[in-house]
Amino acid sequence: MPFVHPSAETYFGIPGYVLSWVILIAALALFSCTLYQRILLLRSGQPDPRFSQLDRRFLGLIRYGLIQKKQLRYFGAGIIHYLIFTGFIILSLRSLDLIIQGLGGGYELYWLKGSFGGFYNSLKDVFELLVLAAGLWAILRRLLLQPERYRRNGDPGHQSEAYLVLGLIVFLMITDILFEAGRLASTSQVSRGWLPAAALGAWTLSGSLPSTGAVLSSTVYWLHLLAFFFFLNFLPLAKHFHIITALPNVFFRKLEKGGIKPARWGIENPEDLDSLGVGRLTDFTWKHLLDFFSCTECGRCSDQCPARAVGRPLSPKMFTIKLRDYGYSKEENKIAMTGGLITTDEIWSCTTCGACEEECPVCIEYIDKMIDLRRHLIETSQTPKSFNSVLMQIEKTGNPFGKPASKRADWTKEVPGLLVPILKAGDEAEVLYFVDGYASYDPRVQIIAQAIVQGLHRSNIQFGILGAREKDSGHQVRRLGEEGLFQNLLEENMETLGSRRFKQIVTTDPHAFNTLKKDYPGDLPVMHYSQFFLPLIQDGRLKPAKALAPGDVYTYHDPCYLGRHNGLYDPPRQILKTLPGMNLVEMQRCRDRSFCCGGGDVNLWHEIEGEEMRMAGKRVRMARDAGANVIVTACLFCLLNLEDAVKTAGLDKEMRVTDLMELVVSTI
Repeated sequence: MPFVHPSAETYFGIPGYVLSWVILIAALALFSCTLYQRILLLRSGQPDPRFSQLDRRFLGLIRYGLIQKKQLRYFGAGIIHYLIFTGFIILSLRSLDLIIQGLGGGYELYWLKGSFGGFYNSLKDVFELLVLAAGLWAILRRLLLQPERYRRNGDPGHQSEAYLVLGLIVFLMITDILFEAGRLASTSQVSRGWLPAAALGAWTLSGSLPSTGAVLSSTVYWLHLLAFFFFLNFLPLAKHFHIITALPNVFFRKLEKGGIKPARWGIENPEDLDSLGVGRLTDFTWKHLLDFFSCTECGRCSDQCPARAVGRPLSPKMFTIKLRDYGYSKEENKIAMTGGLITTDEIWSCTTCGACEEECPVCIEYIDKMIDLRRHLIETSQTPKSFNSVLMQIEKTGNPFGKPASKRADWTKEVPGLLVPILKAGDEAEVLYFVDGYASYDPRVQIIAQAIVQGLHRSNIQFGILGAREKDSGHQVRRLGEEGLFQNLLEENMETLGSRRFKQIVTTDPHAFNTLKKDYPGDLPVMHYSQFFLPLIQDGRLKPAKALAPGDVYTYHDPCYLGRHNGLYDPPRQILKTLPGMNLVEMQRCRDRSFCCGGGDVNLWHEIEGEEMRMAGKRVRMARDAGANVIVTACLFCLLNLEDAVKTAGLDKEMRVTDLMELVVSTI
């Protein structure tokens, strides 16, 4: 029986190709209206320069957008997504071909005939089977395994959208396979290549009457078109808008980790702004609004979030979903966004550790948004009282303890047999050791500073410190949202640094290292001490010789602002491996999946109600599970938090925490 294309037939006196045109025009008109609303929202955002370094952006688009490097961090789900995404790319041409066939009464694109057409049809058929299998696998996976990260605050109800879309994908594959099977069964059909899916479909229809096959072929064609255009119009309404926005979102991703965006792009002095931070949805930049469109609701951000893991009210996934739905519903005049829709406890729960951003497959940004929300809370005096005294002390004395600047270098008197030079204006040194507030005043952290100057001295490095002229680096101040105070600290420190000559700045604290490197202007030659001492140890200028105590098992805890924000995972580990007698094991969560200790930023001075356990307590458990009895870190805040957690858990006779430099000096 010869094959007649469905669009070449007549239905109730209306030619099939006319129906195709009506469906196309109606669907595109509706889609354009919805898309126009989304573009209006995007254009209402604040400026954000994202068109620099196009080469890096295109490479990132290939790596994260097309190859989808981050997807395989969750292997099973990643394979499913990879098959569906690849199938989407390949089958887009098939969808275009089917639409054009309908508009032209069966006309086929000429370049889908001949040898290329045969190759493409075979590829299309193979991927229809793969996508069909992936879609069914995804449905069964959600039904049987019910991963927690897919839920919305424990509510599995929203998954109806996921089931609908997966069902649509499966339906599109089945209807096209059956349509192609009908053509294959036609005796007049010219060979279209190796078509395994169509052959399978034809096999299922074998034995039925020829008229049944023709009716089925015509029916599935129209159902396929209607499902396709329904899918197209459903995309911009919820999470599957990411099918359209994910690649642009990856292209315009933030290129440098660790730094914080200015209060407003294009405004140098924050005092020129009418208001600071984000109090309304349109105060976000257009890129941050694009983030909301692009969320896939995969839940990987919340799955890796340490705040979420210890029961704090923050879920990065829900943060994005709530703001996206808020923008779509136009309820800005009914509900306060900052402090209302997004509660203050959610905003202060974030540790800015970057685990969510590291995991997100479509490069959604969270930290800059949180800081912008905090800037608004600071602006409108909605901050916890505990912050006020700390900020006041930093403003008055340049340190969070409120101690006089004249005592900033007192810790140097405790270094046995060593005079630590204090650089004055015009002085020169090979290394400027930037001590920062905690290492200057906290008795426990002073021991780390003393170990560092001993290391510098034993390596015959000419160095000096700034003493009373040094101010807090301002890392925590900026991430707390106090932009004005941060700018004052930056200005004073830059003036002091500019009046001394040095080749290198070395810091104790990864946070000071990060902010001098990423938030301060220019290109300061700053290194964390682990970076600085590694080559000295490898060259033999610093020689660990004494063996560590036998029987101890060590594990290294990656500080967030050394690891995830600056990529320094190896130098501390390489130093540890040089120590005689080192027995080093890795925790299950390490390197870019390390677990935040919970105290590196504003959480030092504010506790979140409802927290089930301290993050540091959870980290200590991870160290025990790895078989370690000594936790080594290279961050003073990690040290303080983990030591406290060990004591709180009553493990101080079984476990201990030490700083990397303390450990190195103990072996010299």
